[in-house]
Amino acid sequence: MDTLAAVEILHRLHDIVHLADIDDVIGAQFLAPESEWRLLRAHLDPYLLFNTLATLRSLVDEDPRQAERMIDQLIVYLRSTHAASRDEVTTLQSEFAQLRAYLDIMSLRMGPRLAYRLDLPAELERIAIPPMLLQPLVENAIRHGLEPKLGAGGVEVLARSIEGGIEVAVDDSGLGLSPHLPASGSDEVCGAGLKNVRDRLQTRYGLRASLSLQARSPCGVRAVVRIPS
Repeated sequence: MDTLAAVEILHRLHDIVHLADIDDVIGAQFLAPESEWRLLRAHLDPYLLFNTLATLRSLVDEDPRQAERMIDQLIVYLRSTHAASRDEVTTLQSEFAQLRAYLDIMSLRMGPRLAYRLDLPAELERIAIPPMLLQPLVENAIRHGLEPKLGAGGVEVLARSIEGGIEVAVDDSGLGLSPHLPASGSDEVCGAGLKNVRDRLQTRYGLRASLSLQARSPCGVRAVVRIPS
């Protein structure tokens, strides 16, 4: 790797360290009504950061251009996460942009084992939703469905209008729901991240919003969020 490329990568890593100041995020946690969610985010972010930096360590020498691309996407992701920690609402357009940055990072890490597709109709881009509502669904699909699975798989995030609101589905072709777990709607199936999504939906929308999990055929899981207009 030449000197200029190394200097550029070091400068971008400095940006990452600045954006990933977890203490700054935690300092604002208790001033907001969704402090439980923000504490969860402070807990989850290091997983992505540490694993991405481990991948970058090998890419810096093997493929500097890919290393720079990964750094760029990590900066986009951390900047949007930082902004989301301070906002009560965001738009579907911003949410999908953050998901794209996250999935770009994961596709660089997993290579041909991960394909993804995002589908957000233009007329839904300005719809307001709680920030980072969809992120745990996508993380769950990759961590529990696709990463442990042998071979290639995919994730699709699809938004559409329905009567009285919108629906966003996160489909994966991973390992699927365990047959030993109880019904798909229970909190035991959801785990901490998805239970938090359900709790946030209930806090903001009451019974008008929902989160459900469904087994897909032949494999994988569909997580569906429904939000009222």
